[in-house]
Amino acid sequence: MQRALVVGATGMLAGVCTGLAIDNGMTVGAIARTKESLNRLGAVPPGIPGKLIPMALDYHDIGRLKHWIAHFQLMEGPIDLVVAWMHEPWMASLEAIVAEVEAYRHMPWRLVHVVGSGTALETLTPPVSGSWCQYQRVTLGFVVEASTSRWLTHSEICQGVLQSIRRGQPASVVGTLEPWHRRP
Repeated sequence: MQRALVVGATGMLAGVCTGLAIDNGMTVGAIARTKESLNRLGAVPPGIPGKLIPMALDYHDIGRLKHWIAHFQLMEGPIDLVVAWMHEPWMASLEAIVAEVEAYRHMPWRLVHVVGSGTALETLTPPVSGSWCQYQRVTLGFVVEASTSRWLTHSEICQGVLQSIRRGQPASVVGTLEPWHRRP
C-alpha cells in the first residue's frame, strides 16, 4: 500500500485526501490546523484498503511538523507522495517536509506543490534537497464564463489536482491563467 501526506488537508484539498484514500487505496496522513476541520474529512468506508490518519498542527511549527512526519513514516512506512498547499511563508516548512521524507525514503517519491494564481508570474525554486524527489507544481487558476470570471470551486480544484497527480507533469494549471486581466 502506498502512503501520501496532504498538507492543508481540509477545505479545498479535502477531496484530494479522500480521493487518494478511497479511490487509490492509499494511507493518507492529513495535516490541517484544527481538529474540527479534520473531523469534516470523515472516514474511509469499511472494505476499502486506504485509510486517513489526521493530525492537527500548524505546519509553520517546524519541530512538530518534522516529528509527526517521522512518526508517520515509522508507523506506516516511507511516504510516496506529498501534496502541499501552504500559505506564506511556506519555504521552510516545505524544506522540512522534503528533508523528513528523504530521511526515510531512499527511492523516488513525488512532491506536488499546489500554488495560487498569484505565483504564476514568479519563478519558484523547488525545495528539493535530494535526488529522489520528483517535483510537480500545480497552479490554481480561474474560470472564464462568458462576460465574467470566477475562482475555482473546491470540487474543480480536487479534480484538477488528482488529474495532475495521475499525469505526473512537472507543471500544470487547473483552470486557466489567461487572459490575466480577467482574473477575479
